[in-house]
Amino acid sequence: MKARLLVLSVLILLAALPLSAQYRESRSLGIQFGSSSGSGYVMRWIGDTHGLQATLGASTYGSNDVKFPTTLWQDELEASGNTADYVRRGRRTSLTAGLNYIYILDQSPKTRFFIAMGGAYKIGREKQFTRRYNLSSGSYNQYVLDESVPELEETVNTDKWTVGAGPGFEFTLDRHFKFTIDLPITFSSDDEIIMYIPQVGLHYYFR
Repeated sequence: MKARLLVLSVLILLAALPLSAQYRESRSLGIQFGSSSGSGYVMRWIGDTHGLQATLGASTYGSNDVKFPTTLWQDELEASGNTADYVRRGRRTSLTAGLNYIYILDQSPKTRFFIAMGGAYKIGREKQFTRRYNLSSGSYNQYVLDESVPELEETVNTDKWTVGAGPGFEFTLDRHFKFTIDLPITFSSDDEIIMYIPQVGLHYYFR
């Protein structure tokens, strides 16, 4: 299922490429950071009143060389019984694809005012490591690592989608570079509605 979503996202981005021929004088390549737009490399095609923006990004961080302490306190484990499992996060990897439609409300030689709407999908994977701890016989709130129980490793899916719409501005910095900022209202797969978190981008326009 996740592979199908990845393939679908790539196909959507490829389908957007023919617009570059229609808006050949208003193409840009840059970097975008946002929720409904996605974060990563971004390409824009802008006409007189309409535009399209495609974003593709990837990231990986963290380490799988996870160390577990020999003892932990009860509040660290949030435990109340004789045994407790302690989970630590390892390497996290994600791939994000976004597609946004842009409707231009007003523009001047130096600025554009627009409405952007669309969404992004993030395919995420996270390594998690688990060890068992036992309540110490000499303390009522200290736990000791159980060396007889092997470490458990698993990969957890952290996929997430976001959709949103809102107003934005584009400011001309020089002949090629333009800066964008917009404030979409977004809704995510976590059933969260978010407002007033800006999206920003830096775009190099080809002339």
